[in-house]
Amino acid sequence: MSPNNNGSLRPSTFLLVGIPGLETMQHWVGIPLCSMYIVALLGNGIVLFVIRTDPSLHDPMYFFLAMLTITDLVLSSSTLPKMLSVFWLGDREIEFHACFAQMFFVHASSLVESGILVAMALDRYVAICNPLRHAAILKISMVAKIALLVLVRGLVVIAPFPLLLMKLPFCQAYIIPHSYCEHMAVVKLACADTTVNATYGVVVTMLVVGMDGMSIVLSYVMILRAVFGLPSSQARLKALSTCTSHVCVILVFYVPGLFSFLAHRFGQSVPLSVHILLANLYLLMPPMLNPIVYGVKTKQIRSRVTRVFHVRGP
Repeated sequence: MSPNNNGSLRPSTFLLVGIPGLETMQHWVGIPLCSMYIVALLGNGIVLFVIRTDPSLHDPMYFFLAMLTITDLVLSSSTLPKMLSVFWLGDREIEFHACFAQMFFVHASSLVESGILVAMALDRYVAICNPLRHAAILKISMVAKIALLVLVRGLVVIAPFPLLLMKLPFCQAYIIPHSYCEHMAVVKLACADTTVNATYGVVVTMLVVGMDGMSIVLSYVMILRAVFGLPSSQARLKALSTCTSHVCVILVFYVPGLFSFLAHRFGQSVPLSVHILLANLYLLMPPMLNPIVYGVKTKQIRSRVTRVFHVRGP
């Protein structure tokens, strides 16, 4: 650990604890986490393959789904390999810039995923409330613009996380009480005023994610109004069935994230090990469950997967 050119201390590496309080047991915790990661890799890989190879799935809904699966792969792969090396190999060191890169990819992927869920809600709204103009409104050019906006927003909003932190001196302990480089866990290591860093993190969480949540709720209010205006119960059920996968994915993403955020910000009595486990599950549950939800609930994907992996008899 040596001082940098401006006189402040900058560590060459940080040390990841893993799960504080469970150091002697975390090698066992790594087994279900690794299993979840493998399921996420296989499930998202299969969904991407099916969407790529089936021309009937080349429409806005499945374009956003493909973007969601790629984001899930980035989210899980930016943390799990290093996390497992901490749990199983005791390789706790993470290089200074690698730590900030991991922080950026974790938080940017989460924000991009939230934006994709808003885009998918918009697609469902147009498909149900204005079905005759769905193709005209969500043309490929419009879908590409929405996807680019979601991606740029995630990258630009999260960029200040590492950029602001890298300017601070780290003259205290370099041990991160976490299993990956989570933003606030690193902020607490700085030996300078971190009010701006902490405030920006809260503002991003409350404002951006809050706006995304409100947009999704508003979309579904309009969808429900349109659905219950349909003449027959069969038509209503058919319309609602097209939204079930999206609603499940929304719950899988926001509910663990909300619990993790509330526990971290307000759950002072909650053991630190529980905080870390919740944060780890938040990174893994959406990537693992999203392809399962869409594979089970979406007939086109389910039938395509069945055809691809059908073993013909002799």
